[in-house]
Amino acid sequence: MYRLQNRKKPLVENGFYYPRRWLGNLVVRLGADWRDVDCRGTWDNLLLNDKGLHFFTESAWHPPFDVLRLIKKVYPGLEIYFSAEGDDWDSYLTNDAEGRFYPTRYAFDLPSDIEYCDTIEEVAEKLSDFIGHPIEPTKEAVFAAAEEWDENEERIDDSINLKEFEVVSLDEV
Repeated sequence: MYRLQNRKKPLVENGFYYPRRWLGNLVVRLGADWRDVDCRGTWDNLLLNDKGLHFFTESAWHPPFDVLRLIKKVYPGLEIYFSAEGDDWDSYLTNDAEGRFYPTRYAFDLPSDIEYCDTIEEVAEKLSDFIGHPIEPTKEAVFAAAEEWDENEERIDDSINLKEFEVVSLDEV
């Protein structure tokens, strides 16, 4: 991946904004045909250290799970952990059930910012601060408080959009 992103020209000509970091280049380097693998998107923030290889991908419509499955096929001993989120496809997913690498379990949009939290207690605390009254730290209470605030908010563009990361396996997606 370092070699691919540092080439003068992309391995495969493409129309992506970062053509050398297009996932199709990685697919070809791994020995597959980019036309047979859903590889729409690019990678960024490549980091290799003694704990593993880390990178961020950005793609349209859905995460590049086909690329991750190809990496796993080429390197079967590799453990792959991911966290994927996207408002456009309304999914928040991770396969890190223990939260070793991706402890975030909740994301919520407030009118002014997006917040990420590892526990429902954190969500309840931050939402309580925003709303201005205490909220019981349960999923039901937090979701109900967000819905109640939305119903009573006069500014139509302001809402609280609360999402929970679903734990799935790479084989399920």
